[in-house]
Amino acid sequence: MNLHSNKYRYILLCFLLFSLSGYNHAQEFSAKLHWSQRVELGFAVSGIVEKVSVNVGNTVKKGDALVQLDNDVFRADVKKNRALLVSAQETLNEAVRERDRARELYERTVLSDHDLQVAKNNLKSSKAELEQVRARLIASQHDLKYSIIRAPFDAVVLQRYVQPGQVIATQFRQDPLIVIAASNKMMAQFFVTENKLNEVTKNKPVKIVVSGENYVGKIIAIGLELVEGDSSSSGYPVEVEFSVKKILRAGRAAKVEIE
Repeated sequence: MNLHSNKYRYILLCFLLFSLSGYNHAQEFSAKLHWSQRVELGFAVSGIVEKVSVNVGNTVKKGDALVQLDNDVFRADVKKNRALLVSAQETLNEAVRERDRARELYERTVLSDHDLQVAKNNLKSSKAELEQVRARLIASQHDLKYSIIRAPFDAVVLQRYVQPGQVIATQFRQDPLIVIAASNKMMAQFFVTENKLNEVTKNKPVKIVVSGENYVGKIIAIGLELVEGDSSSSGYPVEVEFSVKKILRAGRAAKVEIE
């Protein structure tokens, strides 16, 4: 009885050890950190730079002003077009009244067909003028809005290529003025060989280890083209995104563990 009991215990112990070792087994891949949401920013309108509010390494919140043009001309255009819109609306209102009077006189056979048509044409012209002025106002408001470069999301400033007084001419090719990346997340990239592609799937949770610190992320992209390089950068690229509370530097080594 004892012999069978000991044999049973031995088999059970081996099964448990095998199960635990299989459960804890994780594939480990060497990875390199990259910025998440790296974006190059510039102006959509021409002008002279009045103020630069950031330097390399600064963190900014979504909507923060980064660079501003001298916007006196833009503000003046908005003010002028608002006044023109009021005038155009008054002209349209008067054209409506004239058309209505012309109809009344025409029905009383006091006004000719020609004079009624003139009143109608004046109304059409007034409507068209109003729409043109409204379009100019929208365009000038657009120019005023985009005379300031604002952070599109919470970010860290990676590069700054602009100084106060610099002339911006958008009709020519424009180099980026500010380069930013997301400040609350990073990306780790590693490579897998073809025979390990079945171990990585999009949205699969993974663990990222950077200098002994653990992070939790997920696979966001798996490359379709084979990349040839050294042993650490050869295979199909896999991108992992993870949240961070402090800024990490791109290019740092990391490990990605996949259960």
